[in-house]
Amino acid sequence: MRRPSLGLNWLHNCLALCLLITSGGFACAQSQTSAPPPPPDAQPSLQEAAPAANARAVRLSDVQGAVQVFNGSQVDFQQAQLNMPVVQGMRLVTSEDGRAEIQFEDGSVARVTPNSSITITKLGTNADGSTVTVIEADSGLTYYELNGRAGEYTVCFGENSITPDDGSIFRVDLDSTPELAVTHGSVHVSNSEGLSADIHTNQSARFNAANPNEYQLVESVAANSWDQWNSDRDEVLAELDQNATEARAASGNPENPAWSDLDAYGYWYNVPGYGEGWAPSGVTADWDPYGLGSWGYYDGIGYTWISGYPWGWWPYRCGAWSYFDGFGWMWFPGNCGWDGFGFDGGWYPYAVIWSAPAGYHIPLRPRRIRRPGHGPIPHQPLVAVNRGQQFTQLYGSIGVRKSQPQSFQYEGKSIAPLSRSIHPSQGGPLGEGFSSTMQRTNPGVMVRRAYGGVVYQPSNSGEHPVYTPPFRPGEANGGRVYTPAPRVGEGRVSTPAPEFRAPPPARAPAPASGGHPHR
Repeated sequence: MRRPSLGLNWLHNCLALCLLITSGGFACAQSQTSAPPPPPDAQPSLQEAAPAANARAVRLSDVQGAVQVFNGSQVDFQQAQLNMPVVQGMRLVTSEDGRAEIQFEDGSVARVTPNSSITITKLGTNADGSTVTVIEADSGLTYYELNGRAGEYTVCFGENSITPDDGSIFRVDLDSTPELAVTHGSVHVSNSEGLSADIHTNQSARFNAANPNEYQLVESVAANSWDQWNSDRDEVLAELDQNATEARAASGNPENPAWSDLDAYGYWYNVPGYGEGWAPSGVTADWDPYGLGSWGYYDGIGYTWISGYPWGWWPYRCGAWSYFDGFGWMWFPGNCGWDGFGFDGGWYPYAVIWSAPAGYHIPLRPRRIRRPGHGPIPHQPLVAVNRGQQFTQLYGSIGVRKSQPQSFQYEGKSIAPLSRSIHPSQGGPLGEGFSSTMQRTNPGVMVRRAYGGVVYQPSNSGEHPVYTPPFRPGEANGGRVYTPAPRVGEGRVSTPAPEFRAPPPARAPAPASGGHPHR
């Protein structure tokens, strides 16, 4: 991918940034070929110990109600936020109205119902790049849909460890007698006392806390009202997976479900000199990519941008934003899925801005203030940013027809969005992965567009359908009863997402040293 020339200012900034790197500062963002680095961050007090070399950060993909985020016994965030990065050691604790979903790089998910908690004990990688994920079910009722495309998963409760086979769905209930229920696939349970058991589809195992070697195997799975919530979330994610484009094919991890969010909420354009860029639908030229969100403080990283937009993961973890006069903002992927700021998977604290309209400023990244002889003043964990009500209700529910793409005129040509030609046979966490879908429907595309000749090959064929459990509304668990929302499309007509307009912004300055102006 070629990029516009950014002139001597960019070169000066890059040199300054390299000095920061050698002293423990931010690493340079790089695209799959060579994207510009983030701007130097003149906040040395924020540059703490770097994350472990093979650490990862995954996404908090759904938050409802009150959910706290702990690190050990310390509260990191009183209220979890959508798109919040989840790192090793974090513990999510839901209240009586709280729910949460963590989404992993291969599309696998862990879900937490009310009055429950889980800890992400380990987020690491092996030498071959495969992932290692360990989750502790601490309390309450939790669900897991683990496809195993990217690596190995272990779910622990008490003294027991659960390792799923390829493509498994199961729940762990710790409200009374510990129970493991498998609704799809099979899992292996073991502990240090010699327990070794395989639990298969439609089987449950109840464990004796007083005797770790004993368990009762039941040839059925009792219905729970929260099975329906788990199924509802599958349906939402499956809807997002439909009608993908080829835009992600050259990324480091095309299986990451964050790409599906972009396909569902916007359009891709092949821009000469830039490559494939993405723009959200239903917005006009006055829209601001940093109009809604928060700065969240993470040890070893400093303040990290947490977007309030439903699709706001990849465009703020990698790549770069650029403004085109008369059209607005567009995001160009870069380094998504490759090594990032001390993290695997191309993870950065905030996104690069290549060019912006005159007078535009990214929301100020908070600084920690140091007092001579006293050290830093305690930081604010979460600093909210809201640049206007016009940014808070831009996006409708999944299933609502999105607005038609804007006309994009560039260098005298009209550029149409990429066609949406990738249709998985099944969507959701255990559906057909992107690579498998491409190999089935568009043979050769992954090879043609692979990075450095390397093609992502998932270990799972993706043939498992999405599990839809029976729903019995009268059955509850631990005092929690799930009341499902109306199904997508029920009782309403599909309507376009709302649009908001304002006076056109000032023209963006042309890039220095011969770059193309934004027309």
